[in-house]
Amino acid sequence: MKYGLAPEQIVGWQGVSLRVPPDWSVTGFQGDAKEGYLRIDSPGSLVAEVRWAQARKKVDVRKRLDNYLNLVERQAKKRKVPFTGRIKPSEDWKDALEFNYRADRKVRGFIRQCPQCRRVVIAQVSGDRDDAVVNVANQLLDTLQDHSEDGWWTWALLGLVVRLPERFALVKSQVMSGYLMLQFRHRYTEVCVERWGLADVTLKRWTLEEWALQATEWKRFRAQHTLSEVDGHPAVQLKGFRRAPTVWLRRKVERWVLRRPEGIVGVVWHCEPGNRIYSVRVERGTEELLQQVVQSVQCH
Repeated sequence: MKYGLAPEQIVGWQGVSLRVPPDWSVTGFQGDAKEGYLRIDSPGSLVAEVRWAQARKKVDVRKRLDNYLNLVERQAKKRKVPFTGRIKPSEDWKDALEFNYRADRKVRGFIRQCPQCRRVVIAQVSGDRDDAVVNVANQLLDTLQDHSEDGWWTWALLGLVVRLPERFALVKSQVMSGYLMLQFRHRYTEVCVERWGLADVTLKRWTLEEWALQATEWKRFRAQHTLSEVDGHPAVQLKGFRRAPTVWLRRKVERWVLRRPEGIVGVVWHCEPGNRIYSVRVERGTEELLQQVVQSVQCH
């Protein structure tokens, strides 16, 4: 591939995904499915950015792009940096307008509105004067997808890659050194996916079984467990209920009145090649959903 790029790492957030080289890192993500932003930095000065906003109707993408570039130009003038830019119909990206501009950085990107998901996407790659911005942008932005073709969204960042049905909305996320948690909800069903780093250090003190039962959220549940495997990795399968006494009445109502699945099912496993511990927990959902989510995790 040109310029030594190997866009093999997938990055996904809120239904938007693209592939970047393995040494690039997600450094910014915010918003939701309707409006959001994603930033991926290279080890050097190259940066890929994606902005999206959902619109109910077809929008004038030229007007949107003019507004965006006018904003960039005003910011450049405040810094007393010369600004030059160009817009033209794209030959590289379908139904898109491509833009190139130069201020304190070189930038190449495109804007388009997907006729299927109605998202208006502005995607770009920027770099310093000596960077091969055009070629890198052509390779990376060609991989960008603004919606899923099969109804499952890929969530991929910071070493965690997992797929969930697009009906599940992200309700909570937590990023700490060596730890990442994403929590999703659809109606009454919740899915929580966690990833811990430095598993070799953790498992010097605990067995995987002890870790699952005493150091994770499962310590709050009344749980039963069995030892098993996930994709050849040692795993602990768990089933249980929350300990809070008020949950007893809610369980009965959900089971007998609302006819909802009750309880919590989950799996905690150790991926030795990746030196990580993973957990998937489904509350008021099905075993089938748990297995689908677990099988979608790319742990190494």
